[in-house]
Amino acid sequence: MNAQGPSPDPAFRRRIILTSLAGLAVAGAVSAFEHHAHKRAPRKQPDGQYRKLKLIWPHSDTAPVLAVAYQKGFFARYSLDVETVSTPQNGNEALDALATNKTDYAVAPALTWLPRLYSGLSASLVLGIQPGTFRLLVRRGAAITRLDQLVGRTVAMPDKNAADKFFFAIMMRRKGINAMSGITWTDMPADQMVESFRNRSIDALVAHDPLAWQLLTGHSDLFSELVGSNSGHYADRTSLILGASKSALEADPDAATALTLALRDAAKWANKHRGEAATLVAADASDLSTDAIRTMLDNQPAITPVTGHTLRDQIAQYCDELQLIGLLPDTEAASAIARRYTRNVLNG
Repeated sequence: MNAQGPSPDPAFRRRIILTSLAGLAVAGAVSAFEHHAHKRAPRKQPDGQYRKLKLIWPHSDTAPVLAVAYQKGFFARYSLDVETVSTPQNGNEALDALATNKTDYAVAPALTWLPRLYSGLSASLVLGIQPGTFRLLVRRGAAITRLDQLVGRTVAMPDKNAADKFFFAIMMRRKGINAMSGITWTDMPADQMVESFRNRSIDALVAHDPLAWQLLTGHSDLFSELVGSNSGHYADRTSLILGASKSALEADPDAATALTLALRDAAKWANKHRGEAATLVAADASDLSTDAIRTMLDNQPAITPVTGHTLRDQIAQYCDELQLIGLLPDTEAASAIARRYTRNVLNG
């Protein structure tokens, strides 16, 4: 918020002095409110202390925000030396590493985090990094033009990535379709999907970028996109979430603050400079060219990081939806569950 001091002009000062008491009272009330609001929720600042942290992030070699954080110095700006631990194939593998104390910080989809948190994983969600990139692809020629036409069919998903399945199960439930029981979900390695579609043993699959984008653009004669998360209100909602173990938050809360600020700033930069972000990703992604990554990013929602109340509200939406498909009990309000599993590390 910008503020300007009084004008040095004497006539202006006299006019201020002669302002009515009513006007002064209003100004005083506004000032008191702003002071109270500021006092209630001060913005926490990083302490500048040097730290070495471990972070796990599925498919980290194709994550634009992570590439920007490393290569544009956002980690260094907050005195962080961040080690990326292994390369998990999905969010559940990342959370397994968090659960076994191989790392204190993990990134995974919200739909992966919440069932694990409810099952006892000791962590808190601190930053929504960006929206999801889920796509439901169908085989050209299969005559599938509506979601209800998937009932009774087999739908493939790669690497047991539950978030892909849950997202579309929620979307279908909103349309009165019970995808959890009405569809046969099958795990299938990504390198088998093309052949399975060609021999017509599978008519549909759920995945997220970059795999979904590679299948869609690399085999346009075979795949078409039926629905996805890249439009409508889904495009405005965060999906990829940074969480921290509760032991790390208790031992050094400022570390989580610094990491959150670094990734938040990197996400904002990546959104404004998608072309350069694509170049940074391409340096580590051996199977994707810079042009392919740039086109993919241009076809994804805005990279919008969220914290605090916004994060908690969006997590509550996910809790409500997971209750809708039976993956969280409906005996507790979604807002209460979200409040328990989120933490605003940017408030003092």
